[in-house]
Amino acid sequence: MVNPRWTFDRKAAYKNVAGIVGVDEAGRGCLAGPVIAGAILLPKTFFRKAKNRIATSEMNDSKQFNELKREFLFQRILELGEKEELIWSAGSASVEEIESKNVVGATALAMKRAMDRVSQKSAGLWKPAIRSERDLFHRSEESFQDVSWIVRVDGPALKKLPYVHEGLIKGDGLSVAVAMASLVAKVCRDQKMKRLHEEFPLYDFSSNKGYGSPKHLQALRSHGPTVHHRARFLRKVWEQNQNHRQKKKDPQSKLSLD
Repeated sequence: MVNPRWTFDRKAAYKNVAGIVGVDEAGRGCLAGPVIAGAILLPKTFFRKAKNRIATSEMNDSKQFNELKREFLFQRILELGEKEELIWSAGSASVEEIESKNVVGATALAMKRAMDRVSQKSAGLWKPAIRSERDLFHRSEESFQDVSWIVRVDGPALKKLPYVHEGLIKGDGLSVAVAMASLVAKVCRDQKMKRLHEEFPLYDFSSNKGYGSPKHLQALRSHGPTVHHRARFLRKVWEQNQNHRQKKKDPQSKLSLD
């Protein structure tokens, strides 16, 4: 069976464009660790080869797979990159940048870095087009066809992303390029969190990847945050926790974030 996400991008690639660029992120809602974005460049020629259709037949939103399957599919992306069938890259925004720019600004920054690296690796094949405010909010869907590449970002279009792009709601389930970008972002971030686990094993980062699992929250209560935790996110958790306790009139001790 043909992957419907392949068909979705293939139809667009056969219009008057040079190819598809897909972008997605991972880690936006975590308590710890960076936001990492993935970017995938698929030239029009990618869709002319049956072997590429077969190789991407299982590509989908990274959340649809367990960790082992994600790593398997990520390896396929690497192999396609080695064969010069596609170009991929990842970009990161640090905890410090999340704190200073907020998570939306940091997400846009990580995406920009991933896109810049893909552009550099393409050796001039694709160069992101700088957009104005008007480009994002006043151009019709048809007007994007005037651009030589279709750039699709998962979710709504981002005001803080300075390159011309289309926001595609649930794009990781619609577009094969965005789906592969989601796999790149998720696997690269998981690998980063596993490395942090070696440094901070008490927080179980290798398992929770920075999300607020019970074991992670208990470690925060017992040991406080690390330098890799997001202070703004932890304050929200603390406030929610306090509000919940007040409603239940529970006198348990507070989660220390200092």
